[in-house]
Amino acid sequence: MWRYGSGLVYRLRYWRACREAEPLMGQSLYETLLPDDAAKRDALFASFPELQQEFESISRVSNRIKIKTDDWAGDLLPGLAMKIEALEHSRHQRMAYALAFSGLAVFSVLIYSVFMLGGETVHGPTYVKQATPREESALSQISTEACDLVALGETERAAELLESAINTHPGDKHRADAILTLADIEYTYLQRYERAYEIFKRLEQEHRDVFEQSWTTDKRMRMLTAAFPDAFEPLRELEAAAHCEDPLHGYENILVNYPDKIWAEEAMRQMSRLLARESGADPADTVQMLQRVRNACAHPVALERIDLELGNYYCDSLDAPDLALKHYAQAAASRHIALAAQAREALARLE
Repeated sequence: MWRYGSGLVYRLRYWRACREAEPLMGQSLYETLLPDDAAKRDALFASFPELQQEFESISRVSNRIKIKTDDWAGDLLPGLAMKIEALEHSRHQRMAYALAFSGLAVFSVLIYSVFMLGGETVHGPTYVKQATPREESALSQISTEACDLVALGETERAAELLESAINTHPGDKHRADAILTLADIEYTYLQRYERAYEIFKRLEQEHRDVFEQSWTTDKRMRMLTAAFPDAFEPLRELEAAAHCEDPLHGYENILVNYPDKIWAEEAMRQMSRLLARESGADPADTVQMLQRVRNACAHPVALERIDLELGNYYCDSLDAPDLALKHYAQAAASRHIALAAQAREALARLE
């Protein structure tokens, strides 16, 4: 369990700031924010430097993405121009402009979809548009009370209060946000993963739009789903590693115990964050961070799992199969059967 105190209060404030900052951060990647929105984002950055560091890292990754274009040399403009000129200067003309604009919008969406589905997968956030402020309701007020209780260390009471309010206010316009808050409390503060899984599933089934608004929610649901067959034990091991005396060693043990599972990826991600924070290194420099993680490990299976990850990154993201070859070969010699099999499959693809 968490040690209640100033750390918990800060974590709660940071969690709530993330909920406010995520849409603004996503929007500012693609367009200029309105002055009020920009001021709000900058104020959140000033209060929580971690948010600004995360935004800068995401911006660097986003700037590296190059949209691939077709070699098609056709030109739709002459045909569109002829159609538009042939229309009367009346409501028919206005309708034509509307149709032309709609067609262009659909075409843009198709091009964007091709890029997103066919391009490199970037493990990062999925942003949504900034929501307009909504009026307070009974559930929003009770949600605030529950968060205050968490800050005071009365976490179980907070969960009970919020769950009761959700059940007694089925038509409240903030019900989805309240369910999400309850799921966060169960997952983050109580580590009652069975309950968190049930509540996230409820949110997904009843309020899919809210469920899909946050990459954190999506990640947590994927982690819970993966841990479900093992009674959520891997999540408890990750939690224990994060709060043990030597977190790097704790995460290395997870690499050793689950080298062929999603938990190894999460362990490497957390190790990279710790090392980046300690050294001031750029967390977006994946190769450098994986090398640092490798240098922090001693167990052969952990080293071989990181070699597999380096090979994958060189091959898939940097298109450098020659550099990937050495790391795949080292992982293929692993005594862990499943890990070695993955590395041999990767080597076979390079032949």
